[in-house]
Amino acid sequence: MNNEREYTEFLLHEDGYLMFFRKFDIPSIILYAEKEETARYLISKIPDKKFLLFTDTQWENLIKEIIPFSNIYREKLMICKNPRIFHNEYVRRLSIKDKDHILNFYKERGVFVVRMLNEGKTTVYGAFIDGKLVSAAYTLIENKDVAVIGGVMTAEEFRNRGLAKSVVSALTSDIVNRGMIASLLVRHDNLPAVNVYKAIGFIEYGERLWVDVNTGLKP
Repeated sequence: MNNEREYTEFLLHEDGYLMFFRKFDIPSIILYAEKEETARYLISKIPDKKFLLFTDTQWENLIKEIIPFSNIYREKLMICKNPRIFHNEYVRRLSIKDKDHILNFYKERGVFVVRMLNEGKTTVYGAFIDGKLVSAAYTLIENKDVAVIGGVMTAEEFRNRGLAKSVVSALTSDIVNRGMIASLLVRHDNLPAVNVYKAIGFIEYGERLWVDVNTGLKP
């Protein structure tokens, strides 16, 4: 995270803070507050017109009041320490040599994934059928204790074959074998995905709000 400090800034107020991360076109903002008046003050100090906000579920009604045009989603935080592996002959770990496959699969997001992979900041697993990458997942963050999984995706024509389950279980096993806890976030109403992660061994650990303000993005 040391290399990311130039993109990060904080606004502190009493028992809370805002953390701004501005590395990409759309800033990501984390809100932490223990009291409503603190949360209200901090939200009022966000200068951006377009951003993603992440915060505790207790502030949902407050956000609806202050930012009524926002789109609010609930996400489950899930963790895994002892994964069940769903072996699949099509699944393997990707390297920088697979950059063209990653770019074709993830499109614009693939540039970010390839850069992270080249810098040794992510681990990527995928499933290949007929030489084509059709399902993949990668780590958004890795430190000595925890790795956060994201980018779980399967090409539409290859869904409902258990490929994502195999890819995520392989990535989770890799993470745990390196002494870390695997974690991920999933929309609480995405029950098929929640059930897949539970089958692998993930358990629910908490919830947060994922708030879209004028971005059009969804978790």
